[in-house]
Amino acid sequence: MGTRLRLRAVYDISGLPDEVKVIARALKTYGMIVADNGPSWFIGGAPDGRWDDERLRWLGYIHGSDLEVLELGAQVEG
Repeated sequence: MGTRLRLRAVYDISGLPDEVKVIARALKTYGMIVADNGPSWFIGGAPDGRWDDERLRWLGYIHGSDLEVLELGAQVEG
């Protein structure tokens, strides 16, 4: 829990719906943080009526093997 993952730069997003491309680009740039609640490899977010749930299901085509672990280095507390 708490591991930061990023969508690999080579992952082809050209065939994804536009709404999902936005999320995929963000995953390539910023990544995501793993939590241990919810289904396996489920990408969660806040509900919003402007999103099309059917198109968001395309996120299911992104697999764990399409992600890479980001090493953040030593954390300094204080």
